[in-house]
Amino acid sequence: MKMLIDWETEVAQEQTPGTNAGAADVSPRRPMNVLVVDDKPQNLLAMKALLGDGLEPDLQVLTADSGPAALELLLEHEVMLALLDVQMPGMDGFTLAELMRGTERTRHVPIIFLTAGAREAQRSFKGYEAGAVDFIYKPVDAHVMRSKVAVFADLHRQRQLLAERIEAQERLARVNALMLSALSHDIRGPLSVMMLNAELLIRQADQPVLQKAGARMKAAATLLGRQVDHLGSLAQRPCELLEVHPRRGDLAALTAQRLDLESNQAVLWAPPSFERIGDTAGDFDAEALARAIDQLLMQAATHAGDAPIRIQVDGSAHRSLMLRLSFDTVLSAEASIHLFGGHEPVSGMASPHVGPGLEEPERVARAHGGSLIGGSRQRQGTLLELLLPRHQADRP
Repeated sequence: MKMLIDWETEVAQEQTPGTNAGAADVSPRRPMNVLVVDDKPQNLLAMKALLGDGLEPDLQVLTADSGPAALELLLEHEVMLALLDVQMPGMDGFTLAELMRGTERTRHVPIIFLTAGAREAQRSFKGYEAGAVDFIYKPVDAHVMRSKVAVFADLHRQRQLLAERIEAQERLARVNALMLSALSHDIRGPLSVMMLNAELLIRQADQPVLQKAGARMKAAATLLGRQVDHLGSLAQRPCELLEVHPRRGDLAALTAQRLDLESNQAVLWAPPSFERIGDTAGDFDAEALARAIDQLLMQAATHAGDAPIRIQVDGSAHRSLMLRLSFDTVLSAEASIHLFGGHEPVSGMASPHVGPGLEEPERVARAHGGSLIGGSRQRQGTLLELLLPRHQADRP
C-alpha cells in the first residue's frame, strides 16, 4: 500500500507543471520580440510602425539606438529575430552580432543586417561570417521586410509548439516510467511467493507428478521474473545514452567472433560452452555491442573462478534477442556490489540495477533500447542477461 501511495504522489508531482497532456495546446501565447538596432531615431520609429501595424498579433518590437543598449535588452528579453544596422558609431552591427553569437542565450537568434552601403561582396562575406542569415539594403522595401519577419515569426511559433510538445511527451514518459517501476515492484512480491511455494512443493511432495508440477511452476515464475526485471530496468531513466548506428547483423556470429579473439581467450581459463537458439539476426551497432560483450566476458572470467562459463544467444522470441552468460559460482558480497551496485533484489529475482563493473554494457544495451539485468543465488549460480530489440522499429 505504501508503494502505491508513493507512486501516486510522484505521478501527481510529475503532472502538476502541465496539469494535463493538452495543456500545451491551450497555454497562452508568449510574445514574440523583434529587436531593431539603429543609431538613427527616425529609422527606429519607422521600423516600429512598419512591423507593429497588425503584422502579427503577438509581435512586439524592441528598439535600441546602440550596441550596448541592445545587449541590455537581450539580457532582459527573449528575442526571436534581430535587425541590426551595420554602420553605427562605437559598436557596429558586425561586432554586436559576434557578441550575440558568443553568448549561449542569444547564439541561435536569427540576425538580419540592414545597411545603406554599396553592395560589396567583402561586406556581405563579413556579415555572413559574423552570423547573419540575410542582408537587406536601404531604403527598405516594406513588403519584403514584413514578409521576412512574418516567415521568422512562423518558424519561431513552430519551435515554441514543438518545445511544448516535447516537454509534454517527456512528462508523460516520466509518468509511464514511474508507473512501470511501481507495477514491476508490485509483481515481484507475488512472484517471490510463487517461487517459494514451488520450491516447497518440489522438496516436500511425495508424488513425482506434484514434484514435476512444482518444477514447472518454478521455471515459469523464474522466466516471468526475468521479464519483470527487464521492465524494471527499462523504467529507470537513462542518464547518458551512447550514440549508436545499428545495422543488420547476427548476434550469435558476433559473440562467437569475440570468443575467438585472442585478448578474450587470454582471460578465459577454458573455452566457454556456446549455444545458439533460433534466428539470432537483428539490428545493432556491432562495434558498440562488441565492447559490451568483451566487458561481460571479462567480468565472467574474473568472478567465475574454476566454474565453467555458459554463453547462450537466444533468438527464439519474435521481437527480441537475448544474450545470457552464466556460471555456477555465487558472487561474494564485494563482487555483487561491483556488478550489481549493492542493491538487494527480492528473493528469487534478478537485480535490475548494475554497479561499476557493468555500467558500460548497460549503457550499450540502453542505447539500443534494451536492458541488462543479473543475479547471483545459492544453488542457482550467477546469471547476466542482455536484452535487445530485434528491429529498430521495436525500440521503446
